[in-house]
Amino acid sequence: GGLPPPNLRRGENLPPDPRNTFKEKKAGGLNGYSLQVVARKYFMPMDRVTDKRRIIIAGREESFHVAFVRNRKRISILVDDTGAIQVRCPPGVPMRQVDALLVREKDWLDNRLSDVRSKNQHRLTLGEGTALPFLGDCLTLRLAPWGRGRVFRCGDDLWITKVNPDAMDLGLDIRRPLERWYFRSASVYFPQRLDYWSKKMGVSFSGLCVRNQKTRWGSCSSRGNINLNWRLMWATPRIVDYVVVHELSHRNQMNHSAAFWETVRHFIPDYPLCRERLKAMNSPW
Repeated sequence: GGLPPPNLRRGENLPPDPRNTFKEKKAGGLNGYSLQVVARKYFMPMDRVTDKRRIIIAGREESFHVAFVRNRKRISILVDDTGAIQVRCPPGVPMRQVDALLVREKDWLDNRLSDVRSKNQHRLTLGEGTALPFLGDCLTLRLAPWGRGRVFRCGDDLWITKVNPDAMDLGLDIRRPLERWYFRSASVYFPQRLDYWSKKMGVSFSGLCVRNQKTRWGSCSSRGNINLNWRLMWATPRIVDYVVVHELSHRNQMNHSAAFWETVRHFIPDYPLCRERLKAMNSPW
């Protein structure tokens, strides 16, 4: 795993951060929103994001960022499902007010962090050399301190540049650009499979939306809009095809009747196996 040659370091520019892994204390997550909706509703312009700050919670030192957001009316504490803490507040709020809020909410933060870390025990620790599932292949994660914060594939290696290997929140620094790369890859791969299977099945669809959801792999609306979860890129191509065929079959049967499953079986004879493997698939990180 040495550095790739200079001409391979260009990579591709990262898309905007959808910020849709964060969960607010007084609000739900963003599951179910399309990328377009998330972009309109949650891409909040930020005046400034502070460097990492520290707080002691239950005897542990935790780090957090403060984001000053234009047009924001109140202060919110957010904890994502990696345990990263962010405080969002209106511009001009003094840091002593932010610190006082965190002190008051220490018990909630401790419970939330304990819950997140308990759920994450079975997951991969992201770092140099981590094996990443990608459409049935295994990519090796490579980190480099140079570059301008890009993600690109070189053979069986997936490079993330401008990463400080000594950072306290290394997993979070890796995860965000990594998930954006998977999302971008899904936005290229899914249309190809939908085009192939819609022609083979003789059905049409109105559009495709790649989504970030925690509980649904795909869906089809009565208007023919197909939604697919970018996390399907962790699965094999056969499982992706099963989900695509499943959703396209709803174009003729908006239910799960015997006729619906017969259509799925006609195009994916081993769909029961695909279905079981999909149910057993967990988030790798």
